[in-house]
Amino acid sequence: MSNSFQEIDLTYLESIADGDVEIIKELIIIFLEQVPEFTDGLNNSLSRKDWKGIAALAHKAKSSVISMGMNTLGNTDLKNLELVAKQLRINELKQIQNPDSREQEELSQLTRGLESYPKQRQNWVKENANEETVVSIINRFNKTCQTACKELKTVLERN
Repeated sequence: MSNSFQEIDLTYLESIADGDVEIIKELIIIFLEQVPEFTDGLNNSLSRKDWKGIAALAHKAKSSVISMGMNTLGNTDLKNLELVAKQLRINELKQIQNPDSREQEELSQLTRGLESYPKQRQNWVKENANEETVVSIINRFNKTCQTACKELKTVLERN
């Protein structure tokens, strides 16, 4: 089933499906159904500057894109998007004059989470925590998924 494609690599899918073409097709269909949820969700969250929503969607999309062999998009771009969005949410929470206990707890959890990364990664996230970085990664995600979906539809048509 594997062919050389620009974005996808079905090697992982083929290995977990143990060569069962029907399972592979089903997983591809599920992914194709998820993509609009991810792309629309990221775009809508961005328009509302909903950093929490962006972080959650980036986290959710990560395993899906990795399963289709888009490892850089998942492990690098979406991970960076998740962390940058969390840092932007931290910045937002720090601006609240009298945060309630829920906001204080969210700030504490997000800060602890980011502090668990190596210092160099923390610094990168802080330096890149801006809307331009978010827009750039979301645009790359949308473009990559558009190409991947075309490639996956080709795979479905062949089998």
